[in-house]
Amino acid sequence: MNIINASITRMEEVEIFGVPALYTPCKVSRQTVHLGLYCYELRMDLEGSPVRRLADQAGDGFIGTILTPVPVEGTAGEGRIVQPEDFQTGLEAGYYTPAEFEEKYLAPDYDPLRLEQIYGKTD
Repeated sequence: MNIINASITRMEEVEIFGVPALYTPCKVSRQTVHLGLYCYELRMDLEGSPVRRLADQAGDGFIGTILTPVPVEGTAGEGRIVQPEDFQTGLEAGYYTPAEFEEKYLAPDYDPLRLEQIYGKTD
């Protein structure tokens, strides 16, 4: 499986447990994750009925990487179960690099017009 550079890769903006986040179906190099973002892996348990879990490391059943601006509780060990309503994709919010995402959610002077001028897109 390819491991990508998280600092330069555009990822889909999603929402997990009510928190805005970035999602990619690829594994990311943990050394390339921006300081201030938390990296988790989404996995599918295939025993019995399929269950998605968010964990620090997915191991078998890996289905994607999630970057969040705040820590997500309960991800140690087996990980936290992710119900369908807990993980929202297809929000048409856009694709961002972690730096763009941080600017959007963590910069105190965020200006969507400036973001459009710099990156040629809107929220």
